[in-house]
Amino acid sequence: MELLNFFINQVFRTPAYFMALVVLIGCLLQRKSGKDTVVSVIKTIVGMMILNVGSGQLKSASEVMINMFTQKMGIQGVSTDMWTAVYAYIDELTIVGLGNVAMVMITAWLCNVVLARITPIKTIFLTGHTAYMDSAFITFFVWRITGFTGLALFFTAVAFCAVYWWLFPALLKKFLVPLLGENSPITIGHNLCLSGIITIQLSKLFSKNKQSCEKLNLPGWLSVFKDSVVSYSVIMGVIYLVITLICGEEIVAAHSGGTNWILYGLNQGFNMAVGVYVLLSGVRMFLNELIPAFKGFSDRLVPGAIAAVDTPIFWSYAPTAAMIGFLSTTLGQFVGVGLLFLLGSPVIAIPSVIPLFFGGSTLGVLANSTGGWKGTIVVTFIMGIVVICGSALLAMLLNYNFVPGHSDWSTLWLIVIAIGRLIFGPVATH
Repeated sequence: MELLNFFINQVFRTPAYFMALVVLIGCLLQRKSGKDTVVSVIKTIVGMMILNVGSGQLKSASEVMINMFTQKMGIQGVSTDMWTAVYAYIDELTIVGLGNVAMVMITAWLCNVVLARITPIKTIFLTGHTAYMDSAFITFFVWRITGFTGLALFFTAVAFCAVYWWLFPALLKKFLVPLLGENSPITIGHNLCLSGIITIQLSKLFSKNKQSCEKLNLPGWLSVFKDSVVSYSVIMGVIYLVITLICGEEIVAAHSGGTNWILYGLNQGFNMAVGVYVLLSGVRMFLNELIPAFKGFSDRLVPGAIAAVDTPIFWSYAPTAAMIGFLSTTLGQFVGVGLLFLLGSPVIAIPSVIPLFFGGSTLGVLANSTGGWKGTIVVTFIMGIVVICGSALLAMLLNYNFVPGHSDWSTLWLIVIAIGRLIFGPVATH
């Protein structure tokens, strides 16, 4: 039991080790040499850790700016931060003695593998940290809406997780052909599946004479923006400098650690560019090992297996679209906050870094694949409004102050939870 707990709580919750285990199994199934197997496993771990360093850089650079801005504007409301919601839900479940989130995760993942083995849908969900978050969210939602406890709660949560991870990335894959090609062995394994389909379909409205974000013909000196490092540095530097000026010296100085308050805003913008560069470097290293090793699953364990992997992997297909998607989503979410105020909503959802950057960037890449730069700007802006307003409605349905902010929770799961409320009535509380 201790060994099982070690794997559940340490290995499966750590993205680098979880991916390394997948690559190890794939290499063993292909009977690769010991030397090649060790090299692949180590490169997978290092690539994932580089990716995580880049992700952390992006999160820390953005989080402080959003916190300063909401402080200046006097905005208070429901949190949409993913990890804040995870820990709040786990604490709530622990207080009432319900559910083992880690056991839900591993049982649901094994069910996902079995479903991929015995059905025509071959998707295997490989985004370990997202699987852990989903397990916490879904277990909490099932308890909150139905009042289930014990085995009823456990098996219902497992069933929802397993089907979501197995089915929805496969549904999305059919719409990723313009981006990945017909025979790609990967799809998106994240909380952006139904919302990704919606984004791609809406972007088709702009498909006539579309021009990819990556092929924008920028005049003269503006052509420097074709370099993703330069474009992120300049655009995020300017945006964060403006936010810094709006917030004022007093608020910024409380976060800057002695750095000049104007330079601090510029520094955070350049930190975003550093994070993007580091992240994409990790993605390239990680993919170079995962895709060949995953062939072991296809050949031996689950013939024809498709890997559902984390979202930053897809930014390398269209880094400019990722940046534009992030910016448009950010604008859309803050417009959504304004709409909630104007409509007199009793709940105001606050934009959070992870849904803004990781969700907005990914939806930008998807929108660009069918609608070019026009579709990217318009549709990610709309999805930003949908996410923030949907998050407020989700909080009202749950009667809770923490909700996950990725777009599937504001679309697919919002509908599921609304149906649950109609069937089971008022939410369960302890």
